[in-house]
Amino acid sequence: MDDSFATIGGFRTLAGSEEVNDALKMIRRRRPAVWILLLVGLLLAVVAGAAGAYLALKQSGSDREDGFLAHGQVSAAILGVDVDTPQSRRCLAKSDQAATTIRQGIPVTISLNGTAVGIGHLSVGHLTREPVHRGNPGWLRASCLYTFTAPVTEKSEGKFTVDIGTAKVPFLMDDLRNGVNIGLS
Repeated sequence: MDDSFATIGGFRTLAGSEEVNDALKMIRRRRPAVWILLLVGLLLAVVAGAAGAYLALKQSGSDREDGFLAHGQVSAAILGVDVDTPQSRRCLAKSDQAATTIRQGIPVTISLNGTAVGIGHLSVGHLTREPVHRGNPGWLRASCLYTFTAPVTEKSEGKFTVDIGTAKVPFLMDDLRNGVNIGLS
């Protein structure tokens, strides 16, 4: 067998060359350092990822413990001569109870013992019309139906109200979680 060849990475090279021997020594010396650096870097990445996941879960878990999502429907009645107006067809309903015009986008505030703890907005209204069976024949009664959702920051057994304009409608926390129906005139 000829000893003038050495094997490097599966390839045979001339062993007599000093440059080849120096290169082999350098590769052998640097290889553990490279692997150690790669392992340390991988370990740091794993620790950073685990810490980030822990903080994200801890943060989102505390949000769910402290609050809830209130949701419901608001129906605004339109009566008499206002039924066939352009405003009613666009679901702009005047409400004496709320002292405002009920329409898409107005704020819905959830209050707890008089302090605002959540806010949402009314959705696009859907107009429904039906004939009035008593009174003047040919009259129509209409209403606009809106929906809302509002993230509430606190859980409590205190007195919650849904505030739309000046109207304040009381509800229990469980009612707000399960969905409420509010009728405004």
